[in-house]
Amino acid sequence: MPDGPPYTADDELTCSSDGYPAATYTWTVDLVSGSSLSIQGLQEGDHDYVCTATVTLQNGMTCDEMQTVSVTAYSKYQNVGVRYS
Repeated sequence: MPDGPPYTADDELTCSSDGYPAATYTWTVDLVSGSSLSIQGLQEGDHDYVCTATVTLQNGMTCDEMQTVSVTAYSKYQNVGVRYS
């Protein structure tokens, strides 16, 4: 998890796995396909992020591990009041 809360849109979640052979990663955001890298940028608003780490063994068998996190990220742009004189 990035430092926070609060979290900002475009902060990054990182998924990692210790093992051999190296894992591949897939992310879903609210059940919709996301990144296929070990990182996933946060989207503005409330979302559920699921990282799946998959290890494919030499015999073709796979082992999957999933981690879910619910995060609220705010816009990186803030309304700044403009004062006229």
